[in-house]
Amino acid sequence: MSADNQTPEKNIVRLTGRLVLRTFGQRSKSEHLGVYLVCDQKEYLIRPAGANPFMNNPLMKLAGKTITAEGYIVDYVFLARSWAEEDSSPDTTI
Repeated sequence: MSADNQTPEKNIVRLTGRLVLRTFGQRSKSEHLGVYLVCDQKEYLIRPAGANPFMNNPLMKLAGKTITAEGYIVDYVFLARSWAEEDSSPDTTI
């Protein structure tokens, strides 16, 4: 089941946190370097909504920076529809 198949428009949330690179699925066939959004209360694997989960994540280049992202949560994945670096003006929208 793909997380992208569930697009609950009414459940759109806005989160602010720091992007961190960590190993996902350690010691499994799915092991890879993942991008996590680390917020005050929780952390989520993050990727752009509609993006192929097996391709490079464009958010990887923002690792270490704080962003505000808008999207929806499916299990442990935050599917970002848009995001912006904190203290920067331009938005990046998919």
